[in-house]
Amino acid sequence: MTTQSQESLRGPGVTYLRPELQSPDFKIIAVEEHAGFPDLLSRVSKDNHAYKVFSSMMSQMAKSYVGPRITDVGMQRIKDMDEGGIGVQVLSLAGIVNTTHASDAQAGIEMARDLNNALKAVVDANPKRFRAFAELPLLTPQEAVNELHRCVKDLGFVGAMVSGSIGSHGKFLDSPEFDAVLSAFEELDVPLYLHPGIPPQGVWDAYYDIPGNPQLSTSFATSGWGWHNEVAIHVVRLAVTGTLDKHPKLKIIVGHQGEMIPMMLQRFDRTFNHQVHGFQRSVGEMLRSQVWIAISGMFSLPPTQAAISAWGIDKVIFANDYPFVPAQEVPSYVKSLGDILAPADLKKICQTNAEELLRFRA
Repeated sequence: MTTQSQESLRGPGVTYLRPELQSPDFKIIAVEEHAGFPDLLSRVSKDNHAYKVFSSMMSQMAKSYVGPRITDVGMQRIKDMDEGGIGVQVLSLAGIVNTTHASDAQAGIEMARDLNNALKAVVDANPKRFRAFAELPLLTPQEAVNELHRCVKDLGFVGAMVSGSIGSHGKFLDSPEFDAVLSAFEELDVPLYLHPGIPPQGVWDAYYDIPGNPQLSTSFATSGWGWHNEVAIHVVRLAVTGTLDKHPKLKIIVGHQGEMIPMMLQRFDRTFNHQVHGFQRSVGEMLRSQVWIAISGMFSLPPTQAAISAWGIDKVIFANDYPFVPAQEVPSYVKSLGDILAPADLKKICQTNAEELLRFRA
């Protein structure tokens, strides 16, 4: 028996992709892929709580896979994409420190515009490999509307990303002052990506501080638990405050396999009775119809299966969370996902769901 025929008998999964997907037409689109622009982020006050946390985290990653890659938007990034089988990255600011942490509103406006121009330059240098999500100056909602229009209409961006609560002060987009911003997303028919950010100082101190162990406190408050919990709170607030009913065409993406929300849908519907509370729809219906779930580097099959079961195959999309998760980990996950999904469904998650949502072809 030849080596080739032995290989063909090993089955799908960790060995190979099914033949239907061994085609140039199969191109993985990764939708939560970060880039850093240190010169622009230097405009944020060094005394800002979020800036201090982010600086500490990045200093710990300086010599890791992340360190040299976070600012690389050229050859190394594309090499990693090729090794990971990624066709297109949708770029966004490595944004737990962002324009809402600027020293004042005007500085935030200028910072957003400069960041978006920088992202546009990266996309223009490699338009077949990159798209971008905009950064918005949400300290001034009307300017955020203007910048979203500019980025989508003039720069060709495919949506925008908002990281954490506004300014890390516990203000969320269900506040009426952001109605015009959410309406702009509906008008332009582009998604809003709700990404984690640094929890407010008071929340950090009350929930996540472990005395005498600042590094463990940071892990607990950020990628270990806290910032995922905050995104979930943000999404649920948009539902239970009636914001999603008010903006029924708003499309939202959340990462990290749904930020712990998929397992809670039955609990939401049992607790937040939509007739008692006056919602037009149940919370589960609101979320399933208006929220898409990105995998975001959580390369584990059980949460993927939970997301698919709770949300449906058409609302799950791929994300690497590069460079915080190495692109080289993608192939084994995608191939193992092929063990539990039909080829057409795997292609939906890896490619066509994102193409339909973001309105471009890889």
